[in-house]
Amino acid sequence: MFVSRGEISKLEIQWSPIHENKFITWGPDVRMYEVSSTISESPKNNDVPKGITLSSSTVANLLATSTNHRYVKCVDIYPKPDSEIMLAIGHANGKVTFCTFGLANINNTLAGLELGPSSRFARQCNSISWNPVNYNLLACGLDKHRSDQCVQIWDVEKSPLINADLSAARPFFEYGMGETAHSLAWFNTSPHVLAVSCNNKQIRCVDIRDASRSTNTVQTRAVYGIDIAVYNNNHIVSYNDNSIVLWDSRHLEKPVVTLTQSKSIIKVQWCPTRHNLLGSLQKDTMAISLHDMQQSMEEAEPSALERTVHPGQGNIHLASFSWHPVHENRLLAISQTGILNDYWVFERMTLNWSTTSNIVWTYGQNNLKFISDKDLVYSSFEDVAIAIKMRAFSQYGIKDFAENAKLVDDPVIKNVWSWLDLNRRVTKAGLVPTTPDVPFPGIKTVLGVDSTATTLKSELKHVQWVDIQGTVKTYRSLARDHALYLCDWGFDRTNGSHISAVLRKLENENSYTRAASIAIFNLRMRDAIETLNKGASQQPHLSMIAMALSGYSPDKYSMWRELCSKTREKLTDPYLRAAFAFLTSDSDSHDTVLNEVGIPLEDRIAFACIFLSDQKLIEYINLITDKLLDQGNLSAIFLIGSSPELVPLLQRYLDNTGDIQTASILVLKTIPSEIVHEHPAMMNWINSYREILDQWRMWHIRAKFDIALKAVKPPPQNVFLSCNYCGKNICPTAEEREKDSEKEIKVQRMKDQGIENGSNSLKFTACPNCQSPLPRCALCLAHLGTASAKIPTRKTSSKQLPTNSAYMVNGQSVNNFSYWFSWCPTCNHGGHSNHITDWFRNHLECPVADCVCRCYSLDSTSRYCSL
Repeated sequence: MFVSRGEISKLEIQWSPIHENKFITWGPDVRMYEVSSTISESPKNNDVPKGITLSSSTVANLLATSTNHRYVKCVDIYPKPDSEIMLAIGHANGKVTFCTFGLANINNTLAGLELGPSSRFARQCNSISWNPVNYNLLACGLDKHRSDQCVQIWDVEKSPLINADLSAARPFFEYGMGETAHSLAWFNTSPHVLAVSCNNKQIRCVDIRDASRSTNTVQTRAVYGIDIAVYNNNHIVSYNDNSIVLWDSRHLEKPVVTLTQSKSIIKVQWCPTRHNLLGSLQKDTMAISLHDMQQSMEEAEPSALERTVHPGQGNIHLASFSWHPVHENRLLAISQTGILNDYWVFERMTLNWSTTSNIVWTYGQNNLKFISDKDLVYSSFEDVAIAIKMRAFSQYGIKDFAENAKLVDDPVIKNVWSWLDLNRRVTKAGLVPTTPDVPFPGIKTVLGVDSTATTLKSELKHVQWVDIQGTVKTYRSLARDHALYLCDWGFDRTNGSHISAVLRKLENENSYTRAASIAIFNLRMRDAIETLNKGASQQPHLSMIAMALSGYSPDKYSMWRELCSKTREKLTDPYLRAAFAFLTSDSDSHDTVLNEVGIPLEDRIAFACIFLSDQKLIEYINLITDKLLDQGNLSAIFLIGSSPELVPLLQRYLDNTGDIQTASILVLKTIPSEIVHEHPAMMNWINSYREILDQWRMWHIRAKFDIALKAVKPPPQNVFLSCNYCGKNICPTAEEREKDSEKEIKVQRMKDQGIENGSNSLKFTACPNCQSPLPRCALCLAHLGTASAKIPTRKTSSKQLPTNSAYMVNGQSVNNFSYWFSWCPTCNHGGHSNHITDWFRNHLECPVADCVCRCYSLDSTSRYCSL
């Protein structure tokens, strides 16, 4: 409820607490409105919604107006459910009147009556409030009078308002002799307690059952607009000038938090549908401030999250606002000129994007909204996780390079896997050299461009056209030949049958323009024309291109060259544009062909390796490499291969796309494992992809990923036997095991030579650290001997290996299980595994004398096996 300040009449608004679609406004007069939805506009008749437009979906219809109230200072709506709207109106003379707008209801006997101080004690009514639980109680806060109380509580049902002799009735409860009550409010869950601000300096909590001993007081100048939070009955808010103060009634001696605003406050009100959300309005402002006090309740240093909303349109100053009692985050605002706005405050969302590609966010207090990855709208998000999951289900990365290329839709990634497959084939065939550190060499590697001192030296050759007159400058070297193999141009360009086979393959793939351009780049004009004529059956315009090519003249000043130079840009096919650019080029730079982005990178590189000089080739390779690396384009792998530049490239690609799957698989497929395990970033990518597979519960895919890529290193030993006396490890170290193995082999050789030696270095009976004796087997009484760890041995003949207590696993001697330690964790007695097993076949108790531990019955595995 709003409490007015000062003598200037102003506009105020208030939702009905019991009617979801009704509200009142008051100023010079009091009006009641009903809210309804707008009528959708029909194409047949232009129906215009009646009433006042509140928003795009609601209008307000005026139901009644009351104009017989003068000097209205405060108003509150009767909160009893299932009753018509009745108003309690406080006036400047201290009187309280009841207004029912002429509507019939159970309380119509109150209509037109008034209560309050006698004319002798007349003073302004500052605040008025109905009790939210005991609906018959009405509290009034009055100005100061030395002979009267400032707080009066009336029982409108039990106490007669006017006596039979027409004398004034007395209030049900009075408080504050000779004081001023500025504002007041009932506690919601304690309806017998009233919060009252008095004398411009105090806030008091008054219990109307016994006001003399139940008052809780705090000294403050923030005495206006007292309001009690709906969801937290202990929180009180008040204001003064430009300060909003939050109080806790349990600790009223100091404020919880004080919010300082830029202008004077004219209203504060708790939101009845949201926990700890407070709305405030400042003087001469166009926005309502929202204060989320949720953080300030528990933190040592209280704070509040603040934001503003603009319910009005244009530069309209607001006069007041009112929260809807039921609809979440809905409020009505009224401007100083009387314009009404129905506004829904958009909630701060808590958005969660799960690993299963589902999006959930809060929608109001009790609702959640949900978008599944199967919804149509989800496809517009372009979530890379969906593609990763689909590829993982199809075992992407586990299969071979060529198979990986078939499992992706992205053309760049598809080309990368296809090129890696080509790279592996040509390197295995010995056509392109490689090194252990760079198993997949790129164009820069084979050309020597990635080294500090470039060693590229090529031979200039003037090559004759096969079918026409004229020569073209080309360059040839072994490094360029290696690069052409990596571009899949490794055919013999001087052998017509080889080139014809390549052209036939492209024709079968319906790549007629690419086949024609490759024929032209290899100086075979007739083959290009024949290829275009074959493609004319599917693309008729290719016959016209073939006719144009037939008129080619190497003369730089011919009309054919001039006309083709002007019209080639109108061609839509990039291969045809590149072919005509090559034929009409006036220089040796061939920039038009090399910058034709519609042509795949490998074809442009192959062209450059044939027609560019060493210096221009190096400049072009470095230029395009830097460009692709800056973009994070995976096509740069074609140039850098598996060199150290691959890691920053994959990092940029990962930053741009989030495709952790492709980055991880490329690392493990192209970079030696020892380098991968030593690089934190690469291991982080791999582990992140494993975690994603685990979160998706794709256990089998995860296991196949680890096995196929050999990405998991053997875990270090984390279980060992310790001495009961010194606590140190009794198992020998790797160096000691190696020495013991060598000594054992030496002993075995001596036995083979007939030299007896009773010592057995692998069998020890004492701790190697403190020399304390090891436990004995409870059955054979022999010391528990050799540790159960793996013992590496050198490659020797079978005659050199001991066979009494060990067997071979992957070239390593491992103790037989019969000789392993086995003990009961309850009584700590035990022995050799085979002896203990034999004992418990016929016994239940421990084999140690005087020990009654039923070791076998404590073993859950043994119980299940016995069943």
